[in-house]
Amino acid sequence: MSDDREQLKKRLMELEMEIEEVKNLSQARNKLLEANIAELNDLYKALNEKLKEIRGRDERIKAFEDEFRRANKLSTLGELAGSIAHEIKNPLISIQGFAKRIEKAEDESKIMEYAGLIDKESGRLSNVLAKLLDFSRMDEPKQELVDINSVVDDTVLFLEHHLTRFKNVVLFVEKDKTLAQVEMDRINVQQSLVNIVMNAAQAMPDGGDIHIKTGRAGGYIYISVIDQGTGISPEHLDKIFEPFFTTKKKGEGTGLGLSLSKRLVEASNGKIDVESVPGQGSTFKILIPVRDI
Repeated sequence: MSDDREQLKKRLMELEMEIEEVKNLSQARNKLLEANIAELNDLYKALNEKLKEIRGRDERIKAFEDEFRRANKLSTLGELAGSIAHEIKNPLISIQGFAKRIEKAEDESKIMEYAGLIDKESGRLSNVLAKLLDFSRMDEPKQELVDINSVVDDTVLFLEHHLTRFKNVVLFVEKDKTLAQVEMDRINVQQSLVNIVMNAAQAMPDGGDIHIKTGRAGGYIYISVIDQGTGISPEHLDKIFEPFFTTKKKGEGTGLGLSLSKRLVEASNGKIDVESVPGQGSTFKILIPVRDI
């Protein structure tokens, strides 16, 4: 009987020791858990602060990109001012000339003819100014169905006379008139095309031909710009769309034009491909996806 009591007492002591060990282990786990929770809270706070910093930086970068886009567009407009003046001057001269002829005309049929020509030239002038205002707008990207050939026509309207300031640079245009309309931001793509054509002219210091072509390749409608310039070396080909990368002489470029062009085209879900052979020229191709119905 006493042995049973001793064994029971011994077992009780063992159970008390086990309970104490469990309590100690539980307390240790609780302390570890509290420490982990505190550490996670600190980590969360640190990550939250970092996220705020990154968001603030992204907002500053976006603001910078928006400002640069505006500055680039205004700079382009400034460079094209001479060409635009030419496009405006010609209709004005015609309007003035026909108005003077009306004053002297006695034949009613001649008066009607001159009035019709004045109306036609006024429409041409209005069209040029409307395109200029469209190009200069600073709105958010606007996706709409666009005839890509008309984008080329408008760009040539702005650039044709401007390119005469470059030595022996000749512009050729070849359009596929069977192309369907594509969904894109018209002004963004036009600004990108202006940048690429200007770069092509600058890449030909001794002159040469620039060919602008439109067509379809697979699921894309494209505008290609082919020049006979100095070309791009293979080691630079993967870097030309990086911000601030340029092979131009100091003071001749910011290295942001192609980077901006890429972003503008990507805003319309498109892309820019480039092929180049040093000493022979480059081909830049703006590709916009087609949504077949």
